[in-house]
Amino acid sequence: MSPAPVFSPARWAAGFLLLALSLLALGAHAQAVAVVTDVKGAVAFAPDRGTKPVALLSELTNGADIQLEKGATLSLVYLQSGTEFQLRGPARITLGATAPQSVAGASAILRSSVVAAETARLQTANGRVVLGGMVMRGLGMDRLKLLEPIGKVLGARPTFAWTLPPDATTVQFELRDEGSDKVLLSAAVQGSQLVLDDKLALQAGVNYVWTVALEVPGANSLVRSSYFSLSSPQERERMEALRPGPQAPFSDRLIFASLLEQGRFLSESRKLWQQLAEERPDLPELRTLAKR
Repeated sequence: MSPAPVFSPARWAAGFLLLALSLLALGAHAQAVAVVTDVKGAVAFAPDRGTKPVALLSELTNGADIQLEKGATLSLVYLQSGTEFQLRGPARITLGATAPQSVAGASAILRSSVVAAETARLQTANGRVVLGGMVMRGLGMDRLKLLEPIGKVLGARPTFAWTLPPDATTVQFELRDEGSDKVLLSAAVQGSQLVLDDKLALQAGVNYVWTVALEVPGANSLVRSSYFSLSSPQERERMEALRPGPQAPFSDRLIFASLLEQGRFLSESRKLWQQLAEERPDLPELRTLAKR
């Protein structure tokens, strides 16, 4: 039984479709200055600009002209400063370089957010901020899919979870140290979850590869593999300090999901995208981010 190609950190970026929002200039004539972190009701670019709806995670350029109908709300974060502004219709605003300017109706309200302030620190190697989510691809057929852990893990002891085809009950599980290729655990597991024994200690910063194999009568064997690593105590502390509570504003939780994604905490971010998608079925962008 030959394993399928493993999920490798070196190929990580190639397996994902970036729904990205950028900090620096996108072109000679347009510069993204803010990103939409929440939108409800009728919000669109002003009629003389084409009446295009303003969507969640939209990039907003300097000088953008936006109109909110009565009862509509809009939250946006300025990427360079990490400051958040909230608007309620009826209103019409234009985006300045550092704050929205009121044209008609209610003015924007500044909201203090520790999570939003983190957007100013999100720099990738090419100088772009990735605030949006990423749609995961290529993790296997729907009949056998690895759910977690994938990417980096905040907890010290991850729970391994996967989906099983109908009528399947037992898989062969294997955990290896990616660097030494040493097998740390090999066992037949019933069901779709495994919690490691306390005697097996994992180290922060080490790449581990885990594999689930399933024999399917009358068909080829199904084998799925993925990598994960534990975050350092310092990184774990920093992320947990930023984590919004369950009753925090929607935009804070959306930004935190993006921070998790950018930090490669892929299992953690997927759970949060799914929660947000269930909470806001009116936002189709979230269904994509939750990989439904």
